[in-house]
Amino acid sequence: MKPFALARVLQLAERRSETLSRGVKHAHGVWLRARGRQVQLAALRDAHIALLALDLKGGVPASQVREASRLQQAQTGEMQAAQAAIDAAHAEWQARLNAWLAEENRVKALRLLEARHQAEVAIAERRIEQRQHDELVERMHQQNGGRRR
Repeated sequence: MKPFALARVLQLAERRSETLSRGVKHAHGVWLRARGRQVQLAALRDAHIALLALDLKGGVPASQVREASRLQQAQTGEMQAAQAAIDAAHAEWQARLNAWLAEENRVKALRLLEARHQAEVAIAERRIEQRQHDELVERMHQQNGGRRR
């Protein structure tokens, strides 16, 4: 019987799905690292605030307070940049995930078509075998019928 006509398309779709899957994993890793960076920045900020609080209890010059304020503003900027990186990484991850899911659905549809094709081929082969068997039996009956007379 004829081979599955879309076999090459299925093979290419499976490869594309695997490639997209790797892209999803990579994008997820980027997102996780961005979140980790934000956690590090938050911990650093909290440590600086704790140190400033200790220093303020003992009294500090205005220049040191200004420097601490400048540092906190810089840290706030870094935190905002980190959040923007998280948002961008998350958007990229989701876009890649959606592309992979769409390709996976395409692969599933092609596999379903392949399974239907294989079922049709199996039915056709069984019909051919049955026809051949019936013809053989018919010939045997014709040969045996001619000997008995």
